[in-house]
Amino acid sequence: MQTKPGAGDTQPIQVKAAVSDTQPIKAAPSKTLVVKKPKLWRVILTGILLVILFAAGGGALGYRSGINDRLNKQNEQLLSEAALQYQYGVQQMTAGHYDLARTHFEYVLKIYPDFPGLTEKYTEVMVQIAKLNEPTATPAATATPDNRNVETLFAQAQQEVQSKQWAAAITTLEALRNADYRYRTIEVDGLYFIAMRYRAVEMILNEGNLEEGLYFFSVLEKYAPLDKEAVNYANVARLYLTGASYWDLDWKQVVTYFEQLYAAMPSLYDGSMTAAQRYYHALINYGDQLMNKKDECSAADYYYQALSMTPTDDLQSAYNKAYKICHPATKTPTEEFIEEIPTDEPTVETVDPSLEP
Repeated sequence: MQTKPGAGDTQPIQVKAAVSDTQPIKAAPSKTLVVKKPKLWRVILTGILLVILFAAGGGALGYRSGINDRLNKQNEQLLSEAALQYQYGVQQMTAGHYDLARTHFEYVLKIYPDFPGLTEKYTEVMVQIAKLNEPTATPAATATPDNRNVETLFAQAQQEVQSKQWAAAITTLEALRNADYRYRTIEVDGLYFIAMRYRAVEMILNEGNLEEGLYFFSVLEKYAPLDKEAVNYANVARLYLTGASYWDLDWKQVVTYFEQLYAAMPSLYDGSMTAAQRYYHALINYGDQLMNKKDECSAADYYYQALSMTPTDDLQSAYNKAYKICHPATKTPTEEFIEEIPTDEPTVETVDPSLEP
């Protein structure tokens, strides 16, 4: 009789292997790594882009450098103009012309407010003006009133403008304004502008009063723009005064400024010398300066330019000296004479047959 195994009896359980457990695992096929070469058009495009970037960068740097150079040049011009006007202001202040000095100092304040010493001088001149305007106990001398009718003054001013009597016209118009500043203001202002404009040109061209001519132009510019011709006269006057400010200080600058004036307006003068005369003396002085610096070749060039204007014996001697140093004379090569030395050549002795025994 067989007994069935009970629930509590344990018997080994046989586990059938799965098909997947008994089969070998196949390795994945290995793939060969292929490195692709960059395409030619991409390389070319990248190179072009780099060239463009470098060119743009260089152009930007050059543009910035150009702007800086231009700003530096403008600053130098402003400083030169400010120094010139400041000098004029000091001169007017020393002469007791405080209103004119104030005008020059205010112009410097406008273009170069940080100019050294400007604030002190401007304050000093304003104090002097204030003192002059203070009422004094002594009665001030009053001008004799002009009792002429304003119509007569106006007609006279018109006639003086038509006959180009500019200084007289300005005096008449000022008298008219003092008599009645409300009389025909537009017409009076127009005549006054014309008279001052041509009076400024007259002072610059005929009288050598460049400073006052420029002052008149500066006053007119506050009311209306100047015409092209007036601007040109103002420019040459300013060029002359700027060049003269370097006199005895920097002969190279003097030559630079008056070379332009010699070509454009050689007869322009400031009451002492014409532009041509200043250019002539500047050429000689700069040539002397170059000689002292042992630059004889450059000195000869400047002496030569001065000689072409006005030759003198001293200038000719200076030029000859500089030229000889710059172009020293060279010895002309001579052919050496070689004396022929006679050579003793053996001679064949001839025998006279009649002398033979």
